[in-house]
Amino acid sequence: MAPRDAEATKARILVAAVAAFAEQGYSGARVDRIADAAKCNKSMIYSYFGCKEELFDSVINAAVGDLHKSVPFTPDDLPGFAGRLFDFLAAHPAEIRIDAWRRLERPCNTPFEREVFAGKIAALDEVRGSSVKKLSSADLIVQVIAIAWTWVTTPESLGSLATSDVKAQRKQVVQSVERLCNEML
Repeated sequence: MAPRDAEATKARILVAAVAAFAEQGYSGARVDRIADAAKCNKSMIYSYFGCKEELFDSVINAAVGDLHKSVPFTPDDLPGFAGRLFDFLAAHPAEIRIDAWRRLERPCNTPFEREVFAGKIAALDEVRGSSVKKLSSADLIVQVIAIAWTWVTTPESLGSLATSDVKAQRKQVVQSVERLCNEML
């Protein structure tokens, strides 16, 4: 019998959990189906992740970590950051679905998420300096991220009436953030 590779098993569980939570949400995903997809025993999920809620938090943390690594925050180039964030989101629809399910079923955040956003706020504060601003750095980041998410989260009924050209969408995202920054910085 081959020795058990804990890290490989955890990785398979996480991949299976991402797929299950993206497709069925927190409530719809079943631990036994995640175990089957990961080719492991259900008890391994509980051993490595504790419970379904902690597994979901691990999926959220993995998604946030992947996004954070793939789209480095550039506080001195918010339009470029918004464009790269748009690109990432357009290429990773499962991340959008997981975030939507989380907002619907478990509207809380993890300590890791708070840490990531606190780091972004501190970095932007440093770039902006201490002068009085029209918006706090946190509020500015909220708006930049919202603009980047716009096209990928627009209701299909409206999106079908707007441009479907992804390059044009990206250009609009970047230009909107440029205008926002010119107004708020």
